[in-house]
Parts: sequence; C-alpha cells; structure tokens
Amino acid sequence: MPRVTVLLPVYNSEKYIKESIDSIISQSFTDWDMLILNEYGSSEVCTEIVKEYESKDNRIKVVQNTKRLGLAESLNLGIREARGEYIARMDADDISKKDRFQKQVDFLDSHPNIAVVGSYQHHFGEDIDWVHAPATDPQQCKSNAIFFCDLCHSTLMLRRGVFEKNALYYDNTYLAEDFELWSRVIDFGDIANIPEVLGEYRVGEDNITLEKKSKLHLESGKIVAKTLKRTIGLELSEDESALFNNWKNDYFEIKDYKKKKESYILLSNTLRKIYGKNQEAGFFDENSLLRSIRAKWAWARGGEPFNRMVDVVGGIDSVFKTKYPNPYINRFYYFWTENKGIKAKIKKICKKIKESF
Repeated sequence: MPRVTVLLPVYNSEKYIKESIDSIISQSFTDWDMLILNEYGSSEVCTEIVKEYESKDNRIKVVQNTKRLGLAESLNLGIREARGEYIARMDADDISKKDRFQKQVDFLDSHPNIAVVGSYQHHFGEDIDWVHAPATDPQQCKSNAIFFCDLCHSTLMLRRGVFEKNALYYDNTYLAEDFELWSRVIDFGDIANIPEVLGEYRVGEDNITLEKKSKLHLESGKIVAKTLKRTIGLELSEDESALFNNWKNDYFEIKDYKKKKESYILLSNTLRKIYGKNQEAGFFDENSLLRSIRAKWAWARGGEPFNRMVDVVGGIDSVFKTKYPNPYINRFYYFWTENKGIKAKIKKICKKIKESF
C-alpha cells in the first residue's frame, strides 16, 4: 500500500497534462500511486496521453468516468478509491516542486493533529509572477477558514483517515466546493501550510465565465454564515451574510456615500458580533480571529489583499480605528509590489518607448 495517493482530475487537459504528470513522476519521494480521474467526454488526445502514462508506470491508474460527474464528484470518487495514508491533490495544468511530497509527508508524520497541509504557491502566466503565501499557523488557518479559502488546491495533502472517518467529501451543490469543504474540515482537524513554494499555478488557462464568477461570489457569504452557525452558534441575517461575498469587493462599487457608510457600519457591527460570540463559544483562538477580522475589514475598507495578516494591538475596537489611503491607490500599491510580472511588462514598454526616440 502506498503512503500517498495522488488525485489528478482531467478534462480536455492535453495542453499541459504532460508537465503536470511529469512533475509527479520526478518527485524525490517515490512511494505513491496516482489516480487520473478522466472525466466523461474528455478529448481523445487527452485520454490517449493519460493512457500512455498508465501503460508505462504501474503506479498510475486511469479512472474513466462513465457519465459526467463534474469536479466535486470526481474528487469524491478519488477519495473513496484512494489507498494511500495521505491524499495529494493535483491539477492538470499545475506543477509540483520536486521535494513537495517528501516535505509534506514528513510534516504530516510529525504533526498528527493536522488534517490538511498545503504550501506557498508561485502563480505564473503572461505578465503574472507572484507568490501566494497563505497563513501557516494552524490556529490562523482555522480562523481564516471562516471568511475565505486561503489554501492553494494543487499543493494540498490530506490525511485520508480523517476524511473517511468523518465523511468529509466535496459537496457538489456548491461551485466553491473547495472553500465549503475546508470550512467543515476545521471541526475535525487542523489545517496548516508549509512556508515554502512547493507548487506552480498556471494563471489564465481556465475559462471561468462571468456567470460562474457571480455564483461563486454569492455562495461565499452563505458558506461563511453556515460556518459561523455551526462553530459558534451565530446566525446571520441575509443582509449580514451578503457582507461576506468575497469574489469581488462590493463595497467599492457603491457610489452613494450614505449607502456605502451604512454598509461599512453593518460590516463592523457584524464583525464585532462574531468576535463577541466566539468569546462565549471559544472555538477560535482569540488573537488569530482578531487578525482574520482585521484582514476582512482592511480588504473591504482599504483594498488590502484579503489574506494579509497583521497583529492587532488594542482589541477589537482598534480594528475599526485604522485610517486607510484611497482604496484604489492601496489596491494598486499591493498589486504593484507583489506582482513582478507586471513590473517586467512595464519596463519592457518603457524600453521600447525609449528606443523609438
């Protein structure tokens, strides 16, 4: 029985699938098997590629869906079929660093409380060059899971026993099936991230429609409301739930000053309510929750990155006393400082302009 089972869902993935599989075959840790979950209706070219890998490496098995399952149910099938002690997630257009599995297996072996471990992830593509650096501390990851999904999916390794014992599977009624699942995992085990880049995420190859983005946006608030009710017994109204729709910042789109002010007041009151209710329930670490609340407020009020963690000095009241620059300037500042790709593009443009004179 292998230590690690890799789940790799594919659908018309011929463009980059070889890079993805090769990055697994090249792992320094070799005690793994792989289930390639080939969706029903996937192209002949893609199917031929994965079948060729299956024929050459007995650790690789192609699981052919006989009907259209979708991503969530394909992954659930993979979890049920997995034999490894740990399950590694992988996507068909992403790349794993050579030592990813070794470092994650060592981490899980030495941290039996951890149910899911991820890592930092390098995002790359045309004019894209930045590192997604999620929280690493388990208590901070737990608090962050209230408000947003701060995990890099194709860097994750799961402890299979925790998922099987507690029937933790993806819910296919959600488009944000990953965020919804991790919000439930925190009831049964901790989440952590290794502070190293162990994966490469290719940006710009997935075609998420505007309709899908809109649904994801509306779902996130419902997931937040469900998590708060389950963990600390706090029920949000529909208006309060909508405050936590995360895929775009609704606050910036409110043009009417009075309505914008009312929205910020409702958000600050709701965040205070969350903090107060947790003091009674004690489910989340207080300091970690304060950092998560501050991050949510700073994102909504000041345009900061949604997962920027800053220590809070002075308690819950101090969170709402911070003065922020113009949010549009603030957003540009963080985009500029964190994305080396756009800097390179601007330098290239400037060089061409200079050469034309």
